[in-house]
Amino acid sequence: MKLIVCSREDRAGMNIRDALLSMESFDEQSKGDYRFYIADDFAIAEIDERLIYADYIDAKLSKYLSFDEILFASRHSSKDRRKIFTVHVSGNVGTADFGGKPYSLAKPAPFTMKNYTLALKEKLDRKPEFEFTLEVTHHGPSEISTPSAFYEIGSTEEEWMDEEAAAIVAESLVEAIRDGRREWNVAVGVGGTHYAPRQTEIMLGTTFTFGHNFAKYTFDSLTAEFLAKAVELSEAGYIIFDEKSVNSRIKKIINKAAEMTGTEVLKTKKVKKEFAL
Repeated sequence: MKLIVCSREDRAGMNIRDALLSMESFDEQSKGDYRFYIADDFAIAEIDERLIYADYIDAKLSKYLSFDEILFASRHSSKDRRKIFTVHVSGNVGTADFGGKPYSLAKPAPFTMKNYTLALKEKLDRKPEFEFTLEVTHHGPSEISTPSAFYEIGSTEEEWMDEEAAAIVAESLVEAIRDGRREWNVAVGVGGTHYAPRQTEIMLGTTFTFGHNFAKYTFDSLTAEFLAKAVELSEAGYIIFDEKSVNSRIKKIINKAAEMTGTEVLKTKKVKKEFAL
């Protein structure tokens, strides 16, 4: 069973919860500090703490319910006030400024992320002012050993409270949960900006999906050993790098990590050209 987790402190997450509750029949149960809504093939859990600080939440919730993956339903905040749907894995490279621990990574759920992306892609015409984008790995919780990812609405309270935006996310989450496709190629991404535009294009238009992604702004902290750890956690067969933002030092790190993990290295241009859907 997959578990959607939302925080009572998160307006977007609770809005997504409300949309989910209107779609299915649930058995509502309170256990410990948590409230569960249990359907036939997935469940929702409400927690008190903010999601980014919810380290070890999988271990805490597993005392009350058995599940094999977490989908964090969340808000996204940014100063540019973009209207976006985002997806990403949590974790930290150098510092841990927003939850989690430094140099620590959550275990990704790349197949659900891909199936969610394709489901949401078909619904974007319902909110044409919104766009979809990946984000790179950032913020907590990093201490999550169960496969997980964040599914977000951004970037202000207006978007968090938008009922149609929440409905699109909720429908896409349920479709992804019930989508059995696992034939996607899994990669770790290196390079680009926070919103990873080339990786986003790959996610939307090729047979690839991503686990962790590392932006150019993390390069001062990135090591081959840490990149290899990300590959292993992502169960990735490839490292894809944004050739326009990767310098020679980072290429050496990528090649060393690939050698350590037995993975293939590809440029984003090659992936978009040769692995189109």
